[in-house]
Amino acid sequence: MKAPIAIHTFKTLSITAIISLIASCSSQSTDNSKPSKADENPWANAYNEQSKERFIPVELFTGAAWDGKHELKLAPVENTACAQAIGRNRPCDTYHLTGPFTAKNQSKIAWVGEEIKYYKRTFSTPRGGPVESHFTINNSQDGLVRIYDKRKRWGERRYDGLGSKFPLGYWKQGEVRHYKTRAGIRIEILELNGPDNCLTFRWTIGEGRGRNDDNVYTFCPGRGFSEFRHFD
Repeated sequence: MKAPIAIHTFKTLSITAIISLIASCSSQSTDNSKPSKADENPWANAYNEQSKERFIPVELFTGAAWDGKHELKLAPVENTACAQAIGRNRPCDTYHLTGPFTAKNQSKIAWVGEEIKYYKRTFSTPRGGPVESHFTINNSQDGLVRIYDKRKRWGERRYDGLGSKFPLGYWKQGEVRHYKTRAGIRIEILELNGPDNCLTFRWTIGEGRGRNDDNVYTFCPGRGFSEFRHFD
């Protein structure tokens, strides 16, 4: 009667040992595995090859590092970008971006409440002189919008936050969105996920007939604003 008990105990121990060995091997395999493509480059996690859709974070505008999370947030940043004006024989224009800052909400952006966070961008051009603009996430939460602007051309201006200056969130190649503002704003994705994960889009206000009313902008990870040109 003792022999069967001894055999049963041996079988149980063997099965337990095998399970432990498998678990150990699995753990070692996981620990020694190579980092995923998304871990090496978070921007690889932004574009869905099957749906041809891309998540555009605020960090693409600011040039700050991105953690790969599909979230829209105004994280602290201090960055200087150099954007080349295509077709103009001059050095790139330098754009300084800092923030976020907090102020009383004087816009129509309802979701932020009584206070609003924004980034401040400053630059200067030979023709236009110094420019200061404030940007935040718009009322529809699918873009960054300018809520304040100060320049030699028209002095100080405040905006309602219902338009968009830069696309955010999920967009597809060739997608066009319209924003109901006083003049009307249109954004069209020209190159959703170009070389180095750069984004190129067309921004048009009204009929696009005025100076800088119909422009093409390119933003790149780690750099932010990279180049612009008038739409041909």
